[in-house]
Amino acid sequence: MPLFRPFLSFVLGLVTILSVAQAQARPQSALDVMTFEDEFTCNDKFPHHSFCEAVEFRPWSEAEKQIVGEYLANINDPRLGHLLEVIKSKGITKIHRVGYGATWYNNISKRRAEFVRSRDKALLWVNPVTNVIGFSDSFFTGTSFMDPHAKVDRKQINVFHELVHVFDVALGHISTSQEFYDSVGWHWDGKEHVIGGVDYHQSQLDFKNILALVGNKQSARAYAQDRELGIQYGFPTVYSMTNTHESFAEIISYYIFDPTAKDYLSPKIQAYVKSVLKED
Repeated sequence: MPLFRPFLSFVLGLVTILSVAQAQARPQSALDVMTFEDEFTCNDKFPHHSFCEAVEFRPWSEAEKQIVGEYLANINDPRLGHLLEVIKSKGITKIHRVGYGATWYNNISKRRAEFVRSRDKALLWVNPVTNVIGFSDSFFTGTSFMDPHAKVDRKQINVFHELVHVFDVALGHISTSQEFYDSVGWHWDGKEHVIGGVDYHQSQLDFKNILALVGNKQSARAYAQDRELGIQYGFPTVYSMTNTHESFAEIISYYIFDPTAKDYLSPKIQAYVKSVLKED
């Protein structure tokens, strides 16, 4: 017995030390997971030099790091422990400062994938082909406004939205899984993927009208309309009804940041999100 007690104390002490170390290693926010990178190398093979030319990588300024760092620090909901762990262990964790976005195409004559600058002025983007997360000029120059329901900066949701894409890619594109399809209602109608139970084609016409507002430089009005119409359909945005990848990212983003999401997301969708996030 005298020998057992010291041994038991040693074991309990070791368990305590390991538990503390594990807790310290566990990310508390996205800021603990992501790192700011100033350099990216392109080559003659892949990613081809045209990628660097298209996006124009730039060094981060301290002011920009502080701005983005605050958005990352706000991604700290206790329900996101699993998501952050997956990104840390399997996902893209380096974020770059870029001027623009880029799209790729197959250059058949040269037998390689090359890139061209995208016309889309996205605030930030994830390119799973090159493993790059880019914060563009538009992120810092674009108008900032509050979400009418979530009561947070629209850019805050944008940042988390892209990290959900990283989470999705890290898990092998679960946004295309049958479980996600069943929870939302996505199915193949013989021509395209549509959402059952809603007037899907009308929703796509609604989205075209929203894009027209963006084209007319009415971004705040477009965003508000995207939210209002989306909620009427039972989704966070009309954008979340355009394809399964965006559907996955939008649903999880607003589930976390919009306290009213429980009022418009179906119980089936909410159950799926709880499952994929491994909520206790």
